[in-house]
Amino acid sequence: MAGKQKSKRNLKKEVVRLFERSFDLQKLDYKKRSMSLKPKSMLVGLGVAAGLYIIGFALANYAMSNNVIPLEAFAKLVWIMMIPTTIVGALAWQIAKNRMEYPIRQDVREYMHGLEQTGGLLWKFSPLMDIIGIDDMTTKRALAQSKEDKWEEIEIEDYTDAVFALNKALEGTENKQFSTVVAEAVLENFGKLEAN
Repeated sequence: MAGKQKSKRNLKKEVVRLFERSFDLQKLDYKKRSMSLKPKSMLVGLGVAAGLYIIGFALANYAMSNNVIPLEAFAKLVWIMMIPTTIVGALAWQIAKNRMEYPIRQDVREYMHGLEQTGGLLWKFSPLMDIIGIDDMTTKRALAQSKEDKWEEIEIEDYTDAVFALNKALEGTENKQFSTVVAEAVLENFGKLEAN
């Protein structure tokens, strides 16, 4: 009886070890990996906005100095130019951000492909939704798409958020919600795949 009880406690630890072996959290930490690119892309957007504003200001100043436009029109023009240059700068920032993040997204996508291509991996941890809670629709959707073998449709952010939500659920193995029933269900999902 004591040996049986011990094996039930070990089930939880086995699920945690299985999760740690299955996912490389550093490789999947998309937000952290792309964080260093945010200032660079903002500088690109700021540079584009400032460059356009300087060109517009120089042209308006040249026109005013040659008496093509009056001083009042120059003052209005200088203020009005801020709006389109800001919009173009924001657009340049988003384009630069997406271009800089593309290699990271591709790396995560290839890693997801390796994990999910043979019948899916993420869905096998779906019994942990009892711990995470039914309100987490992002994780729920990612688990469902993994089970349906539609991993290509999962957004990278949704996939990584789901993995980190599962990791958070597993962090406290003493968690009362993380019962042996949940652990057995996870291990059963892995057993079904091995039996096929």
